[in-house]
Amino acid sequence: MALGLSSNGSGAQSRASLESVTLSPSAAKRALTRTEVNADTAEKLVNACLEYSKAHNGGASVVVISASGYLVHAHRTDGQQPNNIDSALHKAQTALYLRASTREGLNRWNNLEAQVVRADMNLYLNPGGFPIIVDDQIIGAIGVGGASGGDDQCGYEALTKVLGPQPPMAPARPFGGIGNEPPPSPSAPASAR
Repeated sequence: MALGLSSNGSGAQSRASLESVTLSPSAAKRALTRTEVNADTAEKLVNACLEYSKAHNGGASVVVISASGYLVHAHRTDGQQPNNIDSALHKAQTALYLRASTREGLNRWNNLEAQVVRADMNLYLNPGGFPIIVDDQIIGAIGVGGASGGDDQCGYEALTKVLGPQPPMAPARPFGGIGNEPPPSPSAPASAR
């Protein structure tokens, strides 16, 4: 199945179309939904992430779930620990729930108090989870655990390679500790950081 990616002559990659990455009309009729990542695209996302981690001398655990939260495709390379695949699944679920990357969630609730208040929500606020959004429609989520080269970067590279340009990744922020104080700005004096 083609993903609708093409070059515009300048080497720039275009975005995948919603029709090319979601269920076919006959599958949509059986599932009673259309806007769900198809198995072919999910496998390509997983493989792109695995290629990235292999290029960084290691492996990864990668999970792609549907917009309704169910497994579409998953793979763990040899040598991954059980927590890596669990982490990948929980990151995908959190990204789907938040409709944002797990890094964005971590940045939003960047202190112990904010995370404790949300503990019963079962949020897994660790980098490496991304919603899969095409044409302003969420069609699933990807989660990465134990990736060589970084979970965040592995998932982001996979989304970019398979679906085309993505919004910039959320920056890493230092943990805010206890309380509601915002993290210091990068321009703050060193004594304030």
